[in-house]
Parts: sequence; structure tokens; C-alpha cells
Amino acid sequence: MMFENKLPRWLYWGLLITFIVVNGYYLFPVFRYLQPTLVLIVTAALLAFLLNYPVKLLVTWKFKRGYAIALVFLLALIILGTITFTLLPVLLRQLYDFPRRLPSWIDSSKVQLQAFEVWAIDKNLPFDVSAFIFQLDERFATEVRALPAYVINFALGVFDSSLELLITLVLTFYLLIHGDRFWSGIWQWLPDDWGDRVESSLKQSFENYFIGQATIALLMSISITTAFLLLKVPFGLLFGLAIGALVLIPLGDIIGIISVSLLTGLKSVGLGVEVLIVALIIDQAIDNTLAPRIFGNLVGLNPVWIIISLLLGAKLGGVLGLILAVPLAGAIKRIADSSKITQTTDH
Repeated sequence: MMFENKLPRWLYWGLLITFIVVNGYYLFPVFRYLQPTLVLIVTAALLAFLLNYPVKLLVTWKFKRGYAIALVFLLALIILGTITFTLLPVLLRQLYDFPRRLPSWIDSSKVQLQAFEVWAIDKNLPFDVSAFIFQLDERFATEVRALPAYVINFALGVFDSSLELLITLVLTFYLLIHGDRFWSGIWQWLPDDWGDRVESSLKQSFENYFIGQATIALLMSISITTAFLLLKVPFGLLFGLAIGALVLIPLGDIIGIISVSLLTGLKSVGLGVEVLIVALIIDQAIDNTLAPRIFGNLVGLNPVWIIISLLLGAKLGGVLGLILAVPLAGAIKRIADSSKITQTTDH
């Protein structure tokens, strides 16, 4: 802090940003090389962070922490096993069948477009969908042929990653037991009061974001999947869970709903509209009634910074980067705000 106080603010932050950019440039190849291992570690840390909340709840109920960890971890394994042996086979079957069914949906969409063109000609409306139908054929033909291979590779990847899953679970368990000492040791390497500042900012940002986001994703998955199954939407489980999972990414629910509506609209325009209306009603009901109570003041980021953080997260860390981008950006903002307040107080 003494070094920070001796320099003009603009010079201090200029040097700090330059230091981060230069080191980031040279460390990026190392990060890319270690990315699979880092993804495993970050996933385990995130799981431990989420599981630590029911552990704390049991501790407040006079459970010893060791027993609380064992009970929560056992329940998590039971839930994971139940999902694996019940939902996963159905999900993989739908994931495999979907690309096989998609060509017939495309043919159905062409019939609907041709019927619309006949109606437009009869009404003397200036619509020519022939070119659009041709483009639809051209664009989807290659993608549809490649989809079965993608699905098979995905399924094989799921089974090949069983060892990584085991390591992740073991690391999650040990982080639940020894996580406090592990993180405290890392924060102690930071100068002065930066350790406490970074720790509190990360904890608050991740707590606000992930506890709320995970709750909303679970509610969205259950609600939309149930609605799709009741409406007998084709691949309702696959589409419902996909939309629910996309909730973890900002604006992901809207992207998912529109994508699923367009896909089901290929089979039937009426079905696509029905899916769009039902999914949007559920999404808005949860967003406007439950989300404000769960989230509170989420991360306090300007929407522009949220989009920038998502772009950077996707570039650096793929899907996991997208999930972590917003809470990390929120933590950085909290640290910067805290530093600004400290500087104002010192002066």
C-alpha cells in the first residue's frame, strides 16, 4: 500500500495494467497447455464451493464438520448416481436420435414454406421463399451429416472422462475438508491487506452469482422440462435440460429458448410458436418473481462489461470460461471499488 500511495493514481494503475497485460501475454501459452488440468481444478473448487453451503447449514444444526461433509458428499453422490442411471441414458438416446430426426424436420419446414409461398402468390404478396429453401438445404445438409459423428464423439468422451470425473470428485472432497487452509495459504502470498480484499470480493461475487444462478437453473430445468413433456414436445428432456443449463450463462436462457423454438418450428410452425410462448412465460415468471429475491444485487456490472467479460471468458476458457466470466468480472470490480475507497480514506 505504501508503494501505491507514493505514486499518482493514473501512473499506479497504468503500471499495474501493463504488468497484467504483459504477463498475461507470456503466460497464455502455458495456460492453454495446462487448460485441461486447470479446468479439472476449477470445477472441483466450484463444486466444493457450492457443497460447502449445505455443510455449513448442517454445522449450524450441531453436526460436526467432518460428519456434515461426509453426509453432504454422500447425498451428492447418490443424486449424481441417480441422475446417471436414470436420466443420462434417456438423454444420450435423445441426443443420438435428434440428428437422425432433423432431416425429416427440415423436409417438413420446406413443405410449410412452399405452402406459405402458394398462399402469398394467391394473395399477391411479394414473398419468394424458393431461394430461402435452397439456402436451408445447403446449410443444413453438411451440418446434419456431421451431427451423428459429433454425438458419438461426445458420448465416447463422456465415458473416456470417467477417470477425470473420479479425480474431480476426490479433489472436491479434499477441498471441502482442507479448503479453508488451502485458500488461506494462497491469500497470504498477496501483499498487505490485498489477501483479505481479494478473498472477500471473490467470495461475495461467487456467492451472489452461483448460488442464485444454480437455483434459477435448477428451477428453469425442472419447469421447462416438465412443460415440454406435458406438451409432448419431441426431445423434451434434451431441450428442457439444455435451456436450464444455458441459464448458467448470462442471456443463455433467451438464446436457448429461441434456438429450441426455431428447431421445433422446423417440424411445425405451430409447435415452434407454442414452445416459444410456454418457455418465455416460464422464463419471465421465474426472472420477475423468484430471481430478484434469490439474486439481490448480483454483481453490479454494466451490461457492456458483462458482454466483454463473456467474450474474454469464451476465448480463454471455453464453456467454463463463459460460466466463470461474470462472477470474476464482478469480483474484479469489487476489488477496484474497495481499492478506490481505501485510497480516498488514506488521502
